[in-house]
Amino acid sequence: MKKILACGGLLLAGIIAFTFIGHYREVREEQREQTAQLLARCVNESLLSLFRLQANEWRDRPDLYRDEAARLSKNVAALPQRLSSGEDYPEWREAVLICEQFTEHTNAQHRTIFRPLAAFAELPVGDNRLLGDRRELRQLRRRLASVEVSARAADRYLQDMQRDIAQLVNDSGLSAATRQAAEQQINSEVLDRYRRGAFSLKQVLAHTGRVHHYYKLLAGNPRGWTLRAGGLYFHDRALRSEVDQLNSAVFQGEGQFYANWKQVLQRQQ
Repeated sequence: MKKILACGGLLLAGIIAFTFIGHYREVREEQREQTAQLLARCVNESLLSLFRLQANEWRDRPDLYRDEAARLSKNVAALPQRLSSGEDYPEWREAVLICEQFTEHTNAQHRTIFRPLAAFAELPVGDNRLLGDRRELRQLRRRLASVEVSARAADRYLQDMQRDIAQLVNDSGLSAATRQAAEQQINSEVLDRYRRGAFSLKQVLAHTGRVHHYYKLLAGNPRGWTLRAGGLYFHDRALRSEVDQLNSAVFQGEGQFYANWKQVLQRQQ
């Protein structure tokens, strides 16, 4: 009888242990899924922010990048509460930290890309009155250089984003299984749905190069022209011909220049 009771006790203990282990595995799987979902939604919020920025008319709303940074931070801060099942656990806290860091990096990247563009858009490019102000010319040269840096950042935007979130996840305290789940969900649910847009670094740099050359040519030949009522009066026909060609190219390329910043990223068809 004692042996039967002992065997029965062992069997019951085994059933309880098996049930507990099964339940534990289910809970861990649910937590991994929830953690991966948070990270995927976090990445998606950054991409949605980029789309709002690239749709902007920068000559009309040059400060949008500031407003959008605040909006993105607010949206991301609300994600944990919206997605949480109410249970707190270490990997969830780790994912929240990753999300916060990634959002900070995204806002920094957006500033790198769009703040110089906004500053450039505020300059009266083509206004020859700049030629009479050395300070304005120096500012123009600095802003042109900044736009070239931002253009290179825009050109590699998606690549940099993919590298950033991958590094944050891999360097985190998440388990290997959770890292794998997060990577799969981020890619399948978010990144695979987007691709690099038609942004042309070559076209952007060509335009900034023409603007730079236009003012450099005039500033380097002060005896070949006179500024009268905001207009140029030339004493040198060859200089006038070259300036006219450059001026025409600048104005013709302006629309294409700004159109490029609307095509940093696009959705997969």
